[in-house]
Amino acid sequence: MKTVADKHDLEINGPEDVDWSRFRPLPRGSKSGRRYGLKSLRVAIGKTQIDIAHETGMAQADVSKLEARQDVKLSTLKRYAESLGGKVDVVVVVGDRRYRIDIG
Repeated sequence: MKTVADKHDLEINGPEDVDWSRFRPLPRGSKSGRRYGLKSLRVAIGKTQIDIAHETGMAQADVSKLEARQDVKLSTLKRYAESLGGKVDVVVVVGDRRYRIDIG
């Protein structure tokens, strides 16, 4: 398995059929750790915006706008992740402890 997170992040292991060389991190903040954009993830998995649009019931233009946004509704992110074959895992960090939040 290929790890795409550093030691400060939750470890994220992806399927072997994902082209991780196409997965580009976004710029880092001082404490944010490594971050990835939705477009980068979609491209690495080998899906198009049209694929995502069909699987989520969204218009392709809305998928494009979603990938460019900084602020995304959790329900929309969940639909997007599911269209990639994944899921959203929400973690709240308090001090040095991580708490996984059930989002249903």
